[in-house]
Amino acid sequence: METKKLTAADRKEIFEAIKKKSDGTMTIALVAYFVFGIFLSFFYDTYLVAFGVGGLSLAAYFITKAVLPTSNLYQYVLGAVLAVFAAQFIYQMHGLFEMHFFVFVGSTLLITYQNWRLQLPLIILVVVHHASFAYLQYLGNREIYFTQLEYMDLQAFLFHGGLAAVIVAICGYWAYDLEKKTISEFTNKTALEGQLKNVTNNIAFAEQISSGNLTVEHNLTDTTDELGKALVKMRENLLAASIKEKQERFITVGITQVGDVIRNNSDSLQNLADDFIRTVVKYMGMNQGGLFLLESEGSEEYLNLTACYAYERKKYLSRRVEIGQGLVGQCFLEKDIIYMTKVPQNYVQITSGLGEATPGCIVIVPVMTTDEIVGVMELASFKPLEKYQIDFLKKVAENIASSIVSSRVTERVKKLLAESQQQTEEMRAQEEEMRQNMEELQATQEEMRRKELHAREILEDAQMKAERTAEIRATMKKLVKDEDLKTGNWEVSLEKTLKTAASFLKVSRVGMWLYDAATQTLKCEMMCNQNGLQIANRTKLNEADYPRFFKSFYAEEDLRIENAPDHAVTSELNEAYLKPNRIESVCGVHVFNDAAIMGMILCEHQDHRAWTEEDGSFLRRCADLISSAYKSKIIRELSNSVSLN
Repeated sequence: METKKLTAADRKEIFEAIKKKSDGTMTIALVAYFVFGIFLSFFYDTYLVAFGVGGLSLAAYFITKAVLPTSNLYQYVLGAVLAVFAAQFIYQMHGLFEMHFFVFVGSTLLITYQNWRLQLPLIILVVVHHASFAYLQYLGNREIYFTQLEYMDLQAFLFHGGLAAVIVAICGYWAYDLEKKTISEFTNKTALEGQLKNVTNNIAFAEQISSGNLTVEHNLTDTTDELGKALVKMRENLLAASIKEKQERFITVGITQVGDVIRNNSDSLQNLADDFIRTVVKYMGMNQGGLFLLESEGSEEYLNLTACYAYERKKYLSRRVEIGQGLVGQCFLEKDIIYMTKVPQNYVQITSGLGEATPGCIVIVPVMTTDEIVGVMELASFKPLEKYQIDFLKKVAENIASSIVSSRVTERVKKLLAESQQQTEEMRAQEEEMRQNMEELQATQEEMRRKELHAREILEDAQMKAERTAEIRATMKKLVKDEDLKTGNWEVSLEKTLKTAASFLKVSRVGMWLYDAATQTLKCEMMCNQNGLQIANRTKLNEADYPRFFKSFYAEEDLRIENAPDHAVTSELNEAYLKPNRIESVCGVHVFNDAAIMGMILCEHQDHRAWTEEDGSFLRRCADLISSAYKSKIIRELSNSVSLN
């Protein structure tokens, strides 16, 4: 243990109680000495000595203590007073040897102060007294008493004085040893109190961490507190992990919300753009946003502000930006993000009821699929963005790009269908006008009907091709890393996705169940276990046999069931499917082909498991990937059909 260097204040604190106790003892002892002196005066009529010398000795001690209350001088005076009392008693009893023991009594009393230096005035006065009085007595002075012996040789005197010195020295050493022990005890006590304080602070700090308060500060006043340092380091690691988890959850939840917007607005590009920019601005906590989409007039292309959002109200603006013009046009041209924290004064203003202000940052993100850019998204905020927020914007821009392509194709098909319907109405009007010439009209009418049927066939074929083209473009952003996914290898893509899901979620097995609307059945297309092996399972589930399960399925309800055999939705599957396969818990999400239900990806586990939101989010991503792979398969089949034709 590290030894602390004591200050004067520390010494005062340590010995204050000892000094008070010793002062009380000494007061009693001095009074007893004085009374004992009076008692001895009756033997040889030494009243004057008893009252005079004894009274002066008491006065010297108490006056010094009163005049100098903060000084230890009175203790040294006390040592001298005890020596004077011993000399007084020897004189009063005419050199009685037993009176010499009061030197040892006084020396012993001084030990209580635990200060060996107090022995010095005692031993000095004793030596002076013994030497001078012995010498005077041996010269023949009758009124001077040192011993009752007629004669004491030098050898006896030296032994007498030497033993007295040894005893005083022992008492001094005893006082010194007690002083060191007292200091050591104080040092140990101080150290233990410091350690106790550290432990108390560490416990309080740990309790704050355990309650979730990872921003609490811990002031380390002791550089040797290794536990405190470890707790601070642990807090820092937990805080970093918590921040990372929040960032990942921010991205996951945001992508899910954007996915909901895309699914709910697949029929209208304008509604899709409006809801998308409103969702992104609100979710990001930004102040203003705009979505510029690529438009064309003949051979000339430009960017048009399709949707914008600011302060929870839509601004109906008309703004055209040329390719390469300004930051928006430059972002479209370079196909890369532009992020600015030093915004020019007149670039853009954020408007509220209190006035206008320049934003703190501008971020411009290209809206593009893997190989095609369809627009630019511009956002403004008073607060700077973190890296994970910019990464989130990149991902949602990729998601909306595929949906925009698909929506535009759908709108073109609707436009063609509307034109066809208008032509049909016009032809019907012409028929009504030409009834007078029925023979000519019959031939014309037959020709018109044939053209109408042919036009409908063309429109239906165009619609099918447009839908498949939309599926192909919608999956382009998904087909980046895996070659099988890019080429549309359905079996391999499905197998890889299921194996990945089983391995990542650490479940017994994961299966893809395809829905057949004609037969109202769910059939297990493929199933893989956690070890990456396919499981032979061609089970079919009929709606007639399992009405509650299919009711939940049609309602597009995700499954997160910990106790599947007893759950209302899955209990009817227990005897035929769950129990034979020892399935205890299931987690499933729907797989969509556009807005239609394609099937379900279902995780099955042989133990009870509490499914988390993250499990569901991961399965939804797997479902999107399977949907993309399925679309890729349709694209490949379409390509083969076209090449054959």
